[in-house]
Amino acid sequence: MIDFSKMDMRVSRTEIKKAHERLQALATPLANLSKKQQSQLPVSEYFLDELAQLSTIASGGAKNRQIKRIGKLIVEEDRHSLTQALFAMKFTPEQIAKITTWHTRLKLDDESSIKQFVKQFNASEFNSVYQLLLWIEYAKHLGDDELLAESVADFESYVKEVAILST
Repeated sequence: MIDFSKMDMRVSRTEIKKAHERLQALATPLANLSKKQQSQLPVSEYFLDELAQLSTIASGGAKNRQIKRIGKLIVEEDRHSLTQALFAMKFTPEQIAKITTWHTRLKLDDESSIKQFVKQFNASEFNSVYQLLLWIEYAKHLGDDELLAESVADFESYVKEVAILST
């Protein structure tokens, strides 16, 4: 049993930065979608316009600036829905079934499974997975259903994000 009274449960600046970098990295797979697939994304027209501009930019510096811009815009969109849509477009149903089994396989007290996950998905990090699982346990400890739902959604999106970025 974890003693949460002795833990600082604030999200570190490093974890916030890593999450933002993951969202920025999703800009490239989003830009690589066909126009038809992009139009099916659950995002605003403004976001689609910015995404369309990315595919027209040839200059490396300008492309990097646009990727960062899209990463910032993802935060304003429903990140979980966007990640789910990209995930569904990128993988076959069989691959999706394999990847989503990690939602139940990963446990806070099972470091070997976390290490196995990190080894399989090179875009993931042990500490990030551990922190997300810790938040789920913390929400259960508090009995806070809203925090639990948010923590589970964050964890599931993380698994999908790193699966997309690891291919």
